[in-house]
Amino acid sequence: MATSSNKINEDWEKHINSQIELSARSRSYVYVKVLIVYWEEGDAGFKREGRELGAMFADKEKFGFAMDEFAIPSSESHLNLLNFIASSLLEVSTYAKEQRGTSLIIIHYGGHGDRNDDKHSGEQKRSVWAAKSEGEPTLEWFRIQDSILTTETHILLLFDCCFAGQAGRGREQTPTRIELLAAAAMSVKTPLPGPRSFTTALIRVITAGLEKDGQVTVSDLNRRLMSRESDLFATPIHVNLGQDQKSICLEPLRRNAQPNLDHEASGPSFQLLIKTRAQLEKSDLDEIGRWLGEYMPSTVATLHVEKVLQTTKFIQSFIEGVRKGDEPLIKGLKDPAVVDVLSAWDSALAILKGILVEQRGLRQPYRDTPIAQKLAERLLEKLDTENSDFVDLLEQKLLYVPMLAEEAINSTAATTLGMADQLRLRQMICASETSPSDVVSEESPGKENEKGYAMMQEYRKYGPYVDPAQIPALTNRVCRLAELLNAPKSSDFRSLRCTQWSHNNIEHQYVLHFEIPSIYESQNKSYQTLQSIIQKQRGSTRPSLDERFRMAFLLAKAVGKWHSVGWLHQGISSPNIIFFSFKDGLIDYSSPFLGGFEFARPDSDPSVGYAADDVAFNVYRRPARQGETRNGRRKIHDIYSLGVVLLEIGLWQRASVIVNTKENGIVSARAMAQKLRIAAAERLSHYAGRSYKAAVEACLNSDFSMDTESELARSFKEMVLEHEEQ
Repeated sequence: MATSSNKINEDWEKHINSQIELSARSRSYVYVKVLIVYWEEGDAGFKREGRELGAMFADKEKFGFAMDEFAIPSSESHLNLLNFIASSLLEVSTYAKEQRGTSLIIIHYGGHGDRNDDKHSGEQKRSVWAAKSEGEPTLEWFRIQDSILTTETHILLLFDCCFAGQAGRGREQTPTRIELLAAAAMSVKTPLPGPRSFTTALIRVITAGLEKDGQVTVSDLNRRLMSRESDLFATPIHVNLGQDQKSICLEPLRRNAQPNLDHEASGPSFQLLIKTRAQLEKSDLDEIGRWLGEYMPSTVATLHVEKVLQTTKFIQSFIEGVRKGDEPLIKGLKDPAVVDVLSAWDSALAILKGILVEQRGLRQPYRDTPIAQKLAERLLEKLDTENSDFVDLLEQKLLYVPMLAEEAINSTAATTLGMADQLRLRQMICASETSPSDVVSEESPGKENEKGYAMMQEYRKYGPYVDPAQIPALTNRVCRLAELLNAPKSSDFRSLRCTQWSHNNIEHQYVLHFEIPSIYESQNKSYQTLQSIIQKQRGSTRPSLDERFRMAFLLAKAVGKWHSVGWLHQGISSPNIIFFSFKDGLIDYSSPFLGGFEFARPDSDPSVGYAADDVAFNVYRRPARQGETRNGRRKIHDIYSLGVVLLEIGLWQRASVIVNTKENGIVSARAMAQKLRIAAAERLSHYAGRSYKAAVEACLNSDFSMDTESELARSFKEMVLEHEEQ
């Protein structure tokens, strides 16, 4: 694709992929809300049928949509209805943006309509509603309709009233997807509620379509309503009021229904070459993105405009700068580390050149065969893998530089290769002094902060046994933790953002205040722990095996991330792994968070306090960490605790039950560890497979090379993360 500076900037790949993702997500909705509207003083039949339609949409066995109803009052009817609809639109559109998906509002009106055809009064046969068949009160629906058509939310209007088709006389088409399904055309009346009403037929036809095909589009719904079998008195009208001509599809709402564009495809893959006639404007990219995304078949797992070659080109340029000695990112690296970096890239190039030689060695007749396609796929996959491996190696080398220069952290290479935030975190931990003034302000528990985010609190008790002389060191540690949890970082760290902290020396505790992600809008802002979920969730509410594998991988990766910047958790356990629920009450198993950084510290600091005699938490502690004295300086203790949590996830059983602490009273530290290892060895492969078992056993047995920090990191990646990914 040709580009020029006055047409498309160098980030065109990012822009078009963003549009593809947005369009692909619009194939199914993340939130659908049904609004049932009728007159407060109207015929009771309209209210009854409207509620029946709403109940069908809200039924979790059918659609599972959210539903609300509104009785239009006789006084200030226009203002009250506008406020109700605008509030609902704001609710669903806000949620959809946070979920990076698309939402739908369905508005059903059952009641009377007005002809609106008095030319002497300037009436133009627009959509006007009436509480009664004649006379007042009336409501000029067309004014409300005109005011809501600018939303990005898709809208479906289902109007069961006389002259309902007049709502199709919109001023102009809007850019979004808005459809009207009306009971009757302009100047045509429709029956009152009963067996032959439009709403009754609507319920019957939608239910039949759902049972037959699992979904129904509005255009298909209209065709079915127009058939003789529907037995309608008047012919329904279907009008598309938006520029987007694709018909709205009604299907059961599923959590995480949007396609996972990061999903690893297990089927065959192929490349698609698109040639354009001329230079492309932003609007052209938007159109191409919508075209590729919206009409993506369900069998396609992922569609992405690759930027692998650009990344490889940048790394090659970076290496050339390293060889010349003018690359700021590697300033501070010792010569052996620089040699390792250069050697790693040379090895990657040698592998890639081998594939190219193999590809070029094909005779001309075979260059368009599946053999050539496989070689091309291998090249792109290997490019991507070698790019990632090189960046990981470089980042690991840089993270072990005690004080990396600001010039290096702020360099173009650090930003482009996605390691700048992690390097800053490492520098914050290495710094001897902190400046946490931006996170020490207090805020009342349970309130929302100035940005509107709901808050949660964690209380970290240190107990009266701590020597007062050690409190300043502990306070400094909490202060540093709060600063780290407030700093920008990737989602791989699986931590909430800490906005404030406080110290209550009377209660012997610290209080950390965290933002709750705004996508979790349920009225109950409390969270659930992994321990409580394992104990309470049964049947279909339990996470699937795939969800548990993903959960385990994210947690293992998070521990690796924290260790890479030199910070230990020291409280990894299922009670300290938290989940939030969506507005519909379903737990979001895809986003576990690490909480309870209790006595968390840099890996160079000495331990503070004595070992707690806590049976519930001792099961997560490596035997060397239990008792009167303990060596608290090693990452291996965190990894052992992670292994216990992974065992709980794999067996879906609490650690205290696995070791059966109540069987013979107090269980020794070594006995608990032995019971955990036996459970992993004898039961885990049956429940979670051999790869998962190998990862858990590596954690529990400390089967890692621990001569240096870098060897431990490499060993953890190979023996845990790579097994968890399989």
